[in-house]
Amino acid sequence: MRGIEEKAEQGGTLWWETEPDRSALRRYFHERSVSRKNYTSVQIKKVKAVKRWDRKEGLALRRFEPQTELEELLLRRRTRRFRSAAEPDAELLARLLQFAVGVTDERSGYFAYPSPGALYPCTLFLSVDLPELRGNVYRYNPYLHVLELYAPGRADPLEAAIIDRELAAFPIKLFFASDYQLLEEKYGELSYRLLNQEIGHMAQNLSLCAEDLALNTVCIGGFYEEEFKRAVPDYDLLYVMVVG
Repeated sequence: MRGIEEKAEQGGTLWWETEPDRSALRRYFHERSVSRKNYTSVQIKKVKAVKRWDRKEGLALRRFEPQTELEELLLRRRTRRFRSAAEPDAELLARLLQFAVGVTDERSGYFAYPSPGALYPCTLFLSVDLPELRGNVYRYNPYLHVLELYAPGRADPLEAAIIDRELAAFPIKLFFASDYQLLEEKYGELSYRLLNQEIGHMAQNLSLCAEDLALNTVCIGGFYEEEFKRAVPDYDLLYVMVVG
């Protein structure tokens, strides 16, 4: 009985608790799908087959030539694994963050992308190779449009999180992370899926805005999360993007 009392005092889970840990499934999946330098449970294999399409009768749709700037931009957007000729600076970075992932309606608090329940659970961390920003870990505060100095002098772990060294040479590195905040309280087991959808919206916005600014981008799914957590221990890393 004493052991049960001690566990209760420490905030442990008791067998008669009726409210389950709603984050257990998310943690189980996330912890078993990370890449590590020394060992990984993720097995990436070469795909030999091509996608099969079971064709059905249907309506052939008309194809168009692009007529608007947006259509031109969508046609141009590509993943380019090399740096562009453009040299980004702090002003360009500010434009990229404001219009791609910032607050675009201050009265209602709405952002440039859709979010589950308008909760905006994703947090964006940055490592930026610019003279005034180099070497630090920054957290983007979209509500104030501010780069917060999150971990001074701790950019090395974020750099090491990127497996591909050529991509690590890009000057702007964006790390999409979350501590899940209110998301699991509202959506429970659905939260992990919804969070990844939100991050996809953010990444597409950033890709298109960067294309419009003549910058190349690469979205990265393979990374060493344990390296990232050396500088940002309280967040789970779900996606990485390089811009430059």
